Amino acid sequence: MKIAWWQLDMRVPAAAAAAIEARLLDAGAEAVTFLEGDDSEAVFDEGLIWQNSQCQALFPADDHNEAILQRLVRDNDWQQFAVQFTPLEEQDWVAATQAAFPARCFGRLWIAPSWDAAPADATRVLHLDPGQAFGTGAHATTALCLRFLDARIRGGESLIDYGCGSGILAIAGLLLGVDHAFGVDTDPVALQVAAANAESNGVSTGLQLALPENASLPMADILVANILAAPLLALAVTLADAVRPGGWIALSGILHRQEAEITAAYRPYFDLAAPQHEEDWSLLYGQRKIGV
Repeated sequence: MKIAWWQLDMRVPAAAAAAIEARLLDAGAEAVTFLEGDDSEAVFDEGLIWQNSQCQALFPADDHNEAILQRLVRDNDWQQFAVQFTPLEEQDWVAATQAAFPARCFGRLWIAPSWDAAPADATRVLHLDPGQAFGTGAHATTALCLRFLDARIRGGESLIDYGCGSGILAIAGLLLGVDHAFGVDTDPVALQVAAANAESNGVSTGLQLALPENASLPMADILVANILAAPLLALAVTLADAVRPGGWIALSGILHRQEAEITAAYRPYFDLAAPQHEEDWSLLYGQRKIGV
């Protein structure tokens, strides 16, 4: 096999994604891609949500070998990120990446990247390419939330997207008919990406974005939180207080084995339905109790 490329794979925290991307490009990477990863080992500490992303970087073999890439990892203290090196033959890597992200349908809503159009008769299309911030619709946790929003939104509601990432859920809500959406994320880069995505989808006037420390959460008809089990536990009272009596909450980023603990934390405030499942992930949802 004639090696044309070296692929470097790492699992990196979302907060470090932008800096790592810049360093990889400076070191000669031809392409850097961030894919939503398995966040089951993520850590929640001091208000920061460390969501893991699978980072893939392609380096031309003419200028790089495994020894050079190992030195790059050591110099940047990336050993902690479960680094792997893979030699690759020549192929169309752009086409391969795009094939992994086709247009997808979630009830009334389509999520379409720039290289794959939704059907001509689609009336609600969210245009979104994979990027630094989390949320493309490809990951099971996001898909569960999108289906929940499609089933729940009737039009005219207010929505909170807590842990908004790319803004996909807030933007989806606006396209499905909510009057106003409020997005919160710990990563300033994610807020920038969400704002740009809202602008490109024509819904920026309906979206407000903030860091948690700057967020005074409004009372919402619907709240979605696609984060992780640990922050969901820590934020139970905060999120419950942000949902009006009779309103709805949807919690995702939960592994099956974590359902019972999350249910116990939210049951005092919500009448919870049976969990929904996709792959290894669960969605817990329910209606805010009145008078609690």
